[in-house]
Amino acid sequence: MLLRAIAIDYDGTIAQHGTLSPQVREAVVEARSAGLYVVIVTGRILRELRRVAGDLSFVDGVVAENGAVILLSNGHRRLLGPPPFPTLLRELSKHGIEFVVGRCLVDMDADHGETVLSIIRRNELPLMIVYNKSRLMVLPRSISKSGGLRDMLDILGTTIHNTIGIGNAENDYELLKDCEYGVAVNWAPEFLKLQADFVIPGDGPDSVADYIRGISSNRRLPARGMSHRTLVLESKAGQASFEIANRGRTVLIAGDSKSGKSWLAGLLCEQMIQQRYTVVVIDPEGDYSSLTTLPNTLLVGAGGPLPGFADMIPLFRQGLNLVFNFSHLSFDEKAEYIGRLLPLAARYRRDRGHPHAVLIDECHYFLKGEIEGDMLDPELGSYILVSYRPSQLKPEIVDSAEVLMATRITSSAEVDAISRGRDPGSGDDWYEMLAGLETTEAVLLPPTEEACGAVRRFTVAPRLTVHVRHRSKYLENRLRPDQAFVYTRHGCAVGKPVLTLLELAQSVTQTAGDVVSGHLERRDFSHWIINVFNDHELAMETQTLERQYDGNRDPEGFAEKLSAFIEQRYRQYG
Repeated sequence: MLLRAIAIDYDGTIAQHGTLSPQVREAVVEARSAGLYVVIVTGRILRELRRVAGDLSFVDGVVAENGAVILLSNGHRRLLGPPPFPTLLRELSKHGIEFVVGRCLVDMDADHGETVLSIIRRNELPLMIVYNKSRLMVLPRSISKSGGLRDMLDILGTTIHNTIGIGNAENDYELLKDCEYGVAVNWAPEFLKLQADFVIPGDGPDSVADYIRGISSNRRLPARGMSHRTLVLESKAGQASFEIANRGRTVLIAGDSKSGKSWLAGLLCEQMIQQRYTVVVIDPEGDYSSLTTLPNTLLVGAGGPLPGFADMIPLFRQGLNLVFNFSHLSFDEKAEYIGRLLPLAARYRRDRGHPHAVLIDECHYFLKGEIEGDMLDPELGSYILVSYRPSQLKPEIVDSAEVLMATRITSSAEVDAISRGRDPGSGDDWYEMLAGLETTEAVLLPPTEEACGAVRRFTVAPRLTVHVRHRSKYLENRLRPDQAFVYTRHGCAVGKPVLTLLELAQSVTQTAGDVVSGHLERRDFSHWIINVFNDHELAMETQTLERQYDGNRDPEGFAEKLSAFIEQRYRQYG
């Protein structure tokens, strides 16, 4: 992802004994000339910072008083908290404690910690204590360095996900944790260095100046070391979650039609949205509309008018998650619109840093070999590419994927397309393994770092958002004859074809146990549900029942539970 801002602590990081390093001042000017925002984030009271640092116009802004006050280079000031309580000030004076009062913060020697805590508790004040080496700060509970920085970045038009945070002390812990890339100086406490994604070598502020110069020449955030934001792929009770680091890497998800690849891609998107990344979804068939139930997410298209490209920039500027549903368009209309939308998104990302990720479903239709130009931005990456025909993608697109996942693939040509030049590890047979995946399963493949050099098979984690569209109509609407579920015994049809989910719910309890057992063993029920209705969640539940009852000689129990679950799941949407 694009680097847009650097947030730097002051005392002990770029200043010694209050004096700003001249080398740092020069490096900051160079960084701003390269197009980066630079913000000082400090516990100091603003007037004190001006006294020791002088003119502050060399940075784009200051977050002072540990996040309570923000100051822009144009002089605009904003308070994020209330002024100090008079009760606190009277009590401190009564105890003979020397203190300095800011707009929101009260600062004093750290040795007074126990007395200050007793004052806060006795008077039931909504305040907190923050230690910063030899000093102690009393602040409103809602105030923090990272909170003030978020407000500052909103004004500047960028996000915490495009920011490197640099600090040296205990009050910088949250700053490093919240910034997309957290950096500690070598002379920081050990716990802070352990939290950081990178530790600047050296023994003083001039080392920070060298680091700032280095990162200013590379517009992409460093990927190595970023591990504090993850995406959960598998979650099972009593077991540690299987996760991958969210580092802005390009992800390729390949799999047969109706194998669950869109479900898996949607799982990644909804977790990114929850972590306040901005996502744009290119949805040719209408499989991702349910993501719009998440905060700050807008559905575009879906039968309604599509925005003109002059109107797209304001949408991007608002930081909205955008789901473009093109299911109502012809293929040529989809290709024409997407052919203009992707370059626009790429240019905006390069300028502003977001959207942080772009998902392109059925990407083989729109990224074929003959399509050249600026459709994708491989330097910034952070694409989620979804395809059931990876063989139709340009080889360099497949090779650019830093994370490779697959659902069931039965075509050897498609397996060859994603495995070319990659070692499956552990002697695994890619063809047999990928063809044998259940509807609810996927694999993480080498060379993805978290795969640890081998194929990692997992059961796809549950999602928050509903995947299937128009659920209520599926219960009773009749399918085409070629889509029917047909009960068989020894290869011969038994009873009437099932043409609705309601008929399945009713017929499964009325069909002979040996017939039900045969379909149960072959997982026919779950396969039919995912292939015909694309209801991944119902297919997962059905597959769980199939596994539970397979071989226990109780097809009646299976039939009753499946029937009840279908009725309960769909009737509530009727």
